[in-house]
Amino acid sequence: MDRRKHVNIIAFVYGGYLMRYVYLIIVVPFYGRILGVAEYGRVLAAMSLMNVIWMLASYGFTFVGMREVSRAQSNGECNSIYSLHTSARLCLGLLGGCVGIVATMCSPVLSERPLIGVLATLLGVVSALNLGWLFQGRQHFRTPIMIEVFGFALSLVLVLNLVKGPADSEWVLASLLIAGVASMIISYGLTTWQLGLPRLRAAGIVPLIRGSTMLFCYSSGSVVLTASSTYLLTLLSTPAQVGYFGAAERFATIGLSLMGPAAQVFVPTISAQLARGDKDGAHVTTRRGAALLMGYGFIVLCGALTLSPFLLPLILGAEFEPSARVLQCFAWMFPFAAFNEFVAFYVFVPRKKDRLLAIAGAVSGVANLAAALYLAPRYGAIGMAWARVIGEATLSVMLMSIMVRLELVGLVPGGQRALGMFRLAWGARVPPGAKDK
Repeated sequence: MDRRKHVNIIAFVYGGYLMRYVYLIIVVPFYGRILGVAEYGRVLAAMSLMNVIWMLASYGFTFVGMREVSRAQSNGECNSIYSLHTSARLCLGLLGGCVGIVATMCSPVLSERPLIGVLATLLGVVSALNLGWLFQGRQHFRTPIMIEVFGFALSLVLVLNLVKGPADSEWVLASLLIAGVASMIISYGLTTWQLGLPRLRAAGIVPLIRGSTMLFCYSSGSVVLTASSTYLLTLLSTPAQVGYFGAAERFATIGLSLMGPAAQVFVPTISAQLARGDKDGAHVTTRRGAALLMGYGFIVLCGALTLSPFLLPLILGAEFEPSARVLQCFAWMFPFAAFNEFVAFYVFVPRKKDRLLAIAGAVSGVANLAAALYLAPRYGAIGMAWARVIGEATLSVMLMSIMVRLELVGLVPGGQRALGMFRLAWGARVPPGAKDK
């Protein structure tokens, strides 16, 4: 794919994602003002639970499936992959449903309104069945965006008409669930028309789970714990702190998710280039992705530090003013998160370095959890935000160390030069005669 086509596709994908943020610009202040701090915090805790169920039922299949489909040579091969991944997601969706019910009953915030937790669990399972990975792997980048925009429009209409006060918080999740089911029907109908009906089967699920375990370990270490931060805070702090943190995290999530559209284009493209043996082209594409992501990370850092005290109270209301300080803590996470996104999905996933990702993700997840358990009870929302920063920074250090060991640091713009300067400085400190030993 040449540069111009790359730019056109990425522009379309980001144009579609712009609708997501228009949607959030409408609903986030609506929720904050209509539901209030405590009830909005409950909804955010439910959404956090939904993300955990989503990732549990997806079990690392997304990038494995995208990578496999990008290498497929025929519709029959694509149908086989489609059938196996759908079967596996349905099986793990049952497990995710059980986990969601137990988590709802164990949370003091969600157990007061258990229907919210049940709806969030169902929404997580439906989200895990999303076929975006299949469209992206086949390089049909526009299709999932158009389906997603339809889902946003439908849920927005339902939310604005059904949510009238704090007592209607269940309708927030119900509206999202209805829109998710409608989008799923469209995506499965379109895929069945193109590839045929999925042949659901148990055979092959266990090998797929085994082959996806390394990426799942990475997700569970570095993503599940971060996605579950709001839920974890319900166990460690007050409902008000949950509300302040959840509101700030929602804006931080918006910033992080803006990295996603580029990955939908770069990951299958790099995988296909490597499958064809075009290593030079893959390296060029990888470096383009690095420049895009890391530049974005530093821009968002500066923007969040300077604009948070003005924008959050303006958007959510004066009672959410403490959320601005939480978002300023989150700001330091963005450069680390951008680097991690680049290394994990632009370098390691296309090159099948899943095991290394799993190790790094598990260690950073432990660091994140340990920091959260120490900081959140003492400092509430701000403590949980700094725990996220610590987790991302730990992951960055580990991934950079692995890049150096694998001699892949040249894929980072300026990385080879920086490594040379570091080695030169280190060599200057080596005692005389040490190199001869």
